[in-house]
Amino acid sequence: MTHRTDASAPAEAVRRRALRKVTWRLIPLVLLMYTAAFLDRVNMGTAALTMNADLGLSGSAFGFATGIFSAGYIALQIPSNLALHRFGPRRWLALLMICWGFVAACTAFVQGEGSLITARIFLGAAESGFLPGMLLYLTFWFAPARRGTVSMLASLPLYGIIGTPLSAVILQHTQGLWGLAGWRWMFVLEGIPSIAVGLMVLAWLTDDPATARWLTDAERAAVQQDVGAAASGQEQRPRIRLSDLTARLRDARLLTFAVAVGLLWVGFAALTAFLPLIVAGFADQYHARLSLVQTGLLTAVVYVPAVVVALLWARSSDRRAERVKHSAAGALLAAVGTVIAINGHDLAVTLLGTILLAAGIYASLSLMWQLPIGHLAPGAATAVGVAFTTTLGNLASFASPYLVGWLRDTSGNYDSGLYFVAAALLGCAVLTLVATHVRAPRSSGRATAASVTTTVLDRSAGGA
Repeated sequence: MTHRTDASAPAEAVRRRALRKVTWRLIPLVLLMYTAAFLDRVNMGTAALTMNADLGLSGSAFGFATGIFSAGYIALQIPSNLALHRFGPRRWLALLMICWGFVAACTAFVQGEGSLITARIFLGAAESGFLPGMLLYLTFWFAPARRGTVSMLASLPLYGIIGTPLSAVILQHTQGLWGLAGWRWMFVLEGIPSIAVGLMVLAWLTDDPATARWLTDAERAAVQQDVGAAASGQEQRPRIRLSDLTARLRDARLLTFAVAVGLLWVGFAALTAFLPLIVAGFADQYHARLSLVQTGLLTAVVYVPAVVVALLWARSSDRRAERVKHSAAGALLAAVGTVIAINGHDLAVTLLGTILLAAGIYASLSLMWQLPIGHLAPGAATAVGVAFTTTLGNLASFASPYLVGWLRDTSGNYDSGLYFVAAALLGCAVLTLVATHVRAPRSSGRATAASVTTTVLDRSAGGA
């Protein structure tokens, strides 16, 4: 039953009330989805503390198995985003969550490198539509000027703050239970919640403002006015043509953004895959003996300041209507932190550098996605463009863990791999500044009607 229209309420009060309702209704659930997705993706780093020895995996073999996740991700990402348009976010995202929860739990039964690689490919395929789908979904509900903070709130690294210590506790205290290794229990116990959250999504998520019965008529109108009719109503499920794909390939600015995102994901993939191992390695280097749980807790400590910095960074970006310099500065901070971590002379300095690395990556991560979104028109252009950008970004996610693992095997420590990460992050900062000066083709699909988005991007370009 539809709520009554409250046309007598002042427009600004209605808009604020609608924004508050949308935020409290959707962001906690989207954050829970994001946490479940990345916990099932990054708990490999914690599992590696004992799994690598059990399965006889070298650093490069572990890195390859971690990175091969991107193979399934890349193969199905664009089709998955198109399916989201066809079936709607609620049904499609719920189906993806149930599938990846099942695959994540089944990872407990791998017997060696080959079966681990197979499980990771299937996990990547199941998760392929989530991140671009989530980013696209948020554009249906929030105006461009608010998306920096909203994206950051929806992608807080709770999987690192809560999930990593939880993984370490499971790893340590279930070892040998019913004859199974602790890391096997960890995959089972952390895969099941994704299935449960998928069922919650099916019951709770709303596809778009037009179908939100929990908003009044005036509130629905305020949300649709904020985001623009093309993004919130009639073009929720546009017809996707081959020309929409080829146009993205001819868009030099979008390609530059995509490469910058990929370089940022070199750091992000290395951080999420290897952080527990890196922390344990630094502790060994400084002769500090840590239990599995202590390693998990120390890893979580790295993420906490990252959350604070990232939220402040996103809020500053929204207030100033500036994306480019904020994104580039985050990547640069991460690069500097990486160098400090490598060259620290005690554990405290090394951890400070690692904290700066994580803080810079997360400060830049949610903002970087707003650049290609702001460059493209709502509808087909954004759907294909975001999926295209994340596909290219995931090529880097595949290469990064393997190269860092190979460099670890070659050199005996993580220093050379971290220098590779620092160089990638520096390249990300440079390309982010360069991208807005690259001429976009007239066929890029940029939306002049999306005035706020265009203004944000143009202000960024002017200040870069």
